[in-house]
Amino acid sequence: MNSLLDDKLQHCLAQRPRLLIRMVNFMKKDMDGRLMEKLQQKGYTDFKMGDMVLIANIAPEGIINNELAKKALITKQAMSKVVKNLEAAGYIVTRKHETDNRAMVIFLSDKGKELVIAATESVLEIEEHYASLIGGTDAATLKDLLKKLVGNIYPAL
Repeated sequence: MNSLLDDKLQHCLAQRPRLLIRMVNFMKKDMDGRLMEKLQQKGYTDFKMGDMVLIANIAPEGIINNELAKKALITKQAMSKVVKNLEAAGYIVTRKHETDNRAMVIFLSDKGKELVIAATESVLEIEEHYASLIGGTDAATLKDLLKKLVGNIYPAL
């Protein structure tokens, strides 16, 4: 046994409960689970939670596929697959770009718009639940701090 190595490991393990990555991961899993349950209750049984990142980044005036991939922080290849699935499910519609034949413009269908509305309402309900657990002031502070951190990491968002 290497006591120095074991000591370092124990130090790492002691840090685990307060690691940001661990806490954010637990929150993401909880929020995704709650959101998926609410959306399924509202009739969205054919929707995958992982597709929300694309749906949430489609502007009312549409967005080209490359820009959507950038905003969603996924590869163009992964985005293409999700776009095909969402179009087949009726959440989005695509059209050829007017001036660039290589690009597709992606729009929310009425079903997609309804999903965005239902998801936003559900997220706000979930946030209210979290605020009831930690208090409104702490919940607002948490959101402000996360917004500040994300804004520094991804200034273009």
